[in-house]
Amino acid sequence: MEKDKQEDKKEEQLAKRRESDAKKREEKKLAEAKEPKVEKPEDKKEDPIKEKKVADEVTLFNVLGKEVPLTSYFYKGITPPGFKGTCGNPVDREDLIDVFHKVFKPKDNILFYRQADKEVYLVIIPLKYATEVGSSEDSIDGDFQKHAISFLNEGSVNLDTMRQKLEKIQKFVNYSDR
Repeated sequence: MEKDKQEDKKEEQLAKRRESDAKKREEKKLAEAKEPKVEKPEDKKEDPIKEKKVADEVTLFNVLGKEVPLTSYFYKGITPPGFKGTCGNPVDREDLIDVFHKVFKPKDNILFYRQADKEVYLVIIPLKYATEVGSSEDSIDGDFQKHAISFLNEGSVNLDTMRQKLEKIQKFVNYSDR
C-alpha cells in the first residue's frame, strides 16, 4: 500500500512539473509573438554560392602578362570551381616562354600556366580555336580546353621535350578562325 501511495505522489509531482513546463513554453511563445523580431547581422545567412563566386574570382593573363577575358576561354564565361588553386599562375620562365612562342604565336592568346606545387604545365586554348569544347561538344558551363604537360621532378624540364609536347598539342587547335 505504501508503495502505491509513493507511486501516486511521484505521478502527481511529474504531472505538476509537466503542467508547469507547458505553461512556461506557452508564456515564452506569447512573449516572442508580442516582441518584434530584430535580425542580428550574425543571424543573416548569406547565399554560399554568391560568396563562393566572389571568392573564386579569377583573372587570366597571357604569356605577355596582359589580362585576357574569361569569356574567351571558359564555356559560357564561368570559371570552374578550384581553377585558381589547381592551375596556378602563368609561366614566367623566359626560356620556356621562348619555346612556347616557337610553337604558338603570341597573337593567338593561348595561355601557358604552371601549377604552383608541381612541374605540370597547362596550355589553355581560347574557345575560338577549341576543338573539344563548345555547344556542339555538349560542354557544361565552365568547360575549357586544356592540355597538361608534366615532368617528373622539379626543375627537370628539358626544352626540347617541352617543344615536342607543345607541338603535339597543336593538332587540337583549330586555326580556321584566324
